[in-house]
Amino acid sequence: MKKVSVQCRNIRLAYGSTEVLKNVNLNIQPGEFFALLGPSGSGKSTLLRLIAGFNKHQHGELLVDGRDIGQQEPWDRNIGMVFQSYTLFPWLTVEQNVCFGLREKNMPQAEQREIAAHFIGKVGLKGFEQHFPKQLSGGMQQRTALARALA
Repeated sequence: MKKVSVQCRNIRLAYGSTEVLKNVNLNIQPGEFFALLGPSGSGKSTLLRLIAGFNKHQHGELLVDGRDIGQQEPWDRNIGMVFQSYTLFPWLTVEQNVCFGLREKNMPQAEQREIAAHFIGKVGLKGFEQHFPKQLSGGMQQRTALARALA
């Protein structure tokens, strides 16, 4: 997995007249462990959604490895995100949930399964590949979402 830098330069985002992100400047180095902390409503999730491509900023630059990705669609960014609610598909197994993004990229099925097996093992869910989300604990569901984001 390639380690990349993430930079936000003077990012601004508003919903109507409500400015949510005001001149955000952030510089995360490749491989750096980074935590985004703040009170409820301070824009943490909005910024993460912006980096993943689910929100669009009105001003500033969003750079990954020095390349501006601000206009790229989410599926072209190769950035994963784990939502608070996990957003697992209840009709798909753990393995199928982890393979979801890989399938959308038209990756060969054998390669999908190999990558899924790797990350399912990394998050400690080996043996649960054919379980559905309702058969898992909350922590196991969260680890499934993490494996999907990593894959």
